[in-house]
Parts: sequence; C-alpha cells; structure tokens
Amino acid sequence: MAWQGLLLTGFDRRIGEALDLFESSHATFMEAITACYPELHFCELSRLFANLKRARPELAQELTANLFAAYGLRWCERLSDTVNAILQTPVAFQKSVDEKKWGTRDLAPLLALKSPGEITPFLTALSEMPLGKSQAVQALEWVIELYLLGRPLNDLMPADHDGDAYMRRLKQWRKPVSVNSDEQWTRTVGQWPWPAHVQGRWQRFGDQAGLEIKIQTTSPQDFHKKLERLISIRDAWSCND
Repeated sequence: MAWQGLLLTGFDRRIGEALDLFESSHATFMEAITACYPELHFCELSRLFANLKRARPELAQELTANLFAAYGLRWCERLSDTVNAILQTPVAFQKSVDEKKWGTRDLAPLLALKSPGEITPFLTALSEMPLGKSQAVQALEWVIELYLLGRPLNDLMPADHDGDAYMRRLKQWRKPVSVNSDEQWTRTVGQWPWPAHVQGRWQRFGDQAGLEIKIQTTSPQDFHKKLERLISIRDAWSCND
C-alpha cells in the first residue's frame, strides 16, 4: 500500500507494484494510515512520525496532532520530548517497550538525561532481562536516578539474567536505609510468638511498610481466640517500635 508515492506497507517486497490509496480511492493520508495500521504502539508510532517528517516535513507538521490523536495521544511539548527521547534508544528496547505496553509516563525518566544514548548498553540489556512491565519500568527509573547520582553505568548493568536478584541489587543501592530496615524487621517479626495457623510477615506497601497477617480459622470462636492471642504480637511490636 502507498499514498501519493509514500510506501505504507510491504517494505520487504522487491517486486510488484504498490496500490496507491490516494489514486485508487482519493483517501486522505490519515484515512490511508489508519486503514493500514488500525493499531500502533507508541514506539511504532514514533518511528512512523519520524519517517514522515523526513519524507514530507510539511505534511508531518500539518498532521502531527491528528496523527497522534488517532492513536489516543494528545500532542504537547512533553509528548514531543518523549518521542524524541524514545527515537534515540535501541530498537530492541523500543520493541520491548511496545510488547510490554509501556505508557508514555513510564518513559519519563529518559527525559532527565541529556541524551538516552548515554545509557544505550543498559537499555539493550534491559530489553533482554526476564522482567515484568512494572519491574522493567522501576529498573529504568532506579538506574537513571543512580546514574545521575554518579554511579558508573558499568556498575548498573545486570550481571546475569536473574531479574529478581537484579531488582534487589538496584533497590539496595537506591534505598539502602529502607532495605536495611526491612531486613531487620523481617528477622524481628519472624521471632515473634505467632499463634498456630497464623502467619505474619513484614511487607512493603509502596513507600510504607508494615505487617501482613494471614489467618486460617474454622469458626467464629476460633477466629476470636486467634485475635486474642494476637495481643502478644501487638505488645511485641510496641516494644520494638
């Protein structure tokens, strides 16, 4: 497919002719592009926009807002900065971002850098790590923060493909006080006199931490007894607080 000579699909073909949607059906560029690509992820859309700017700068300027609006994004200065930033990242990272469906806000840490190219080795490595979306987003934020605080990029690179261990290492560097405190509380909580069939552990909930308690009970009476026995846990917590 093509539009006024601009190839829209079939980039890997070497023979044959492209159907020009402008000549065949007088379609506008927006009609042609949305017909060919009813869905586009952010990085795909950014690359499309960059190619359009190179091929038809006047058309790109005219249709910028409508192009991004067609895919659910409002064009503004911050979005423009994010597009420019993501285009400076490795294609492997861009593909990972699209596969995990990152939002534009998830990419905000990139805007703190003079150029995302500064951390290209990390971005490539991040795309290969077995991390979920939330972990990958958190890793990007922590690595950029640590990098801007002066830690060498080589130190921040993953040593292997153990995603959980890598996240623990980054957290230890970024939040050493909270990590040490959580480890101490975990040991302390494990020593408390927990009633039978009651499990308690120290858990972090965002920026706060506290007790997570799991109770197995068979009746209202049993439940009441376990709650009474938890008074000793309250007292132990008060002594350590």
